[in-house]
Amino acid sequence: MKKKIVPFLLSVVLVLSCFCGLCTLSACSGERAITLRIANQGEYMPEEVYLGFVDWYYEKTGKEVIVEYKEFDTCENLYTWIARKHEDYDLICPSDYMLQRMRSEGLLQRLDEETLQAVNNAVNPAIIDMAKDSYDPEFAYSCPYLWGTLGIMFNTNSDGEAGLQNEETTFGTWDVMWDGTYRNKIFMKDSVRDAYSVAMIYAMRNELRAAMGEERNYDSEAYQAILHDIFDSSSEEKVALAKASLLAQKPNVYDYEVDSAKDVLLRDSEGEHGYFGLFWSCDAGYIMTGDDEEDTNKNLYYTVPYEGGNVWVDSFAIPVYSQNSEAANWFIRYLCEGECAYDEESEELTSVGYACMDYAGTTTAMIACADQYKADLEEDEDGFFEGTYEGFKEMYMDMLFPSEETLKRCAIMKDLGTYNYDLDEMWIDVLLG
Repeated sequence: MKKKIVPFLLSVVLVLSCFCGLCTLSACSGERAITLRIANQGEYMPEEVYLGFVDWYYEKTGKEVIVEYKEFDTCENLYTWIARKHEDYDLICPSDYMLQRMRSEGLLQRLDEETLQAVNNAVNPAIIDMAKDSYDPEFAYSCPYLWGTLGIMFNTNSDGEAGLQNEETTFGTWDVMWDGTYRNKIFMKDSVRDAYSVAMIYAMRNELRAAMGEERNYDSEAYQAILHDIFDSSSEEKVALAKASLLAQKPNVYDYEVDSAKDVLLRDSEGEHGYFGLFWSCDAGYIMTGDDEEDTNKNLYYTVPYEGGNVWVDSFAIPVYSQNSEAANWFIRYLCEGECAYDEESEELTSVGYACMDYAGTTTAMIACADQYKADLEEDEDGFFEGTYEGFKEMYMDMLFPSEETLKRCAIMKDLGTYNYDLDEMWIDVLLG
């Protein structure tokens, strides 16, 4: 909403500045035992939050800790770090399908009982049910952190004409991602699972539309069966079908990217670059959120196409190669229960979950924090929605807090097991083809 996270109190800053020099020496100076190594997704947590754990941990335990923080770009790269290279990260934040894969391969530790209690007390019960139904049946290996949807986002000013935001029919279907009218204007995720899933929805669009009917009945058993089959399983035929769809789409793609398109859409490019495409809701929220005009663009529109989409949950987990699982468990409790300073003038305290949601532009799994954030947005005391186009507020609220109808047409990605290798090969062929 505001991205108003600011540096902590001077005492905290001084403590952290002392630790910064130690971080680079931890491996060779015996400091690993008190170092917490975190691997998180890009632009997903403000520095003041993860470094603020230093003070919070000392206050709770009387122990010192050094925080090392690294960002990864795709879950597949994170998997390589852990499964192949056995890197000793203490905390990682993969998406649902990858967490399922890592758990099934014995790459994750069970959270301790006190941490599990904190997680169960703090996390939205609906998100817990999503986890149990898909990637963590015991709900013992992960702490949901942020969640959202996958859809289409476009810059309403990019064609140089007013009112593009009203063309919901055009941008509310996956057809537009294959429409030659928009040749070289489309961003596509350089992420094999996201690309595969969208390609499969597009390939099965006629079947999905027939199953939901003209009234768009997402409760239809036939519709739900087709949608979940797309996300739950694969086959050689499905991989070939997705590949054909992605190759057909390729002439329309301006760029295959993970994070760079956000910078392009921050500008009103007037058609000089790609101006719409496949985005996670956290991408959308991140660049729609903020007070600084240079880092904010509220001329954007985000929607989950009516044929169906993906709801994702990113969770923190502890790898088996962790050398400081004690601090890792405490960090998860910090996410659930901690507070941090965020307002320089009033020095008011806010929950860590609220601060992370404010920074990342997507919804925290911590239910009390999300409810407070929603209430603040609805009151809009800071004028966040002032001067935005008609319909922006409704779009933005549904992006952060998806309606029941939106969630009904979304499914969570599952690990595809033996077909993961086939997907990787398919994606290489698409990018090089």
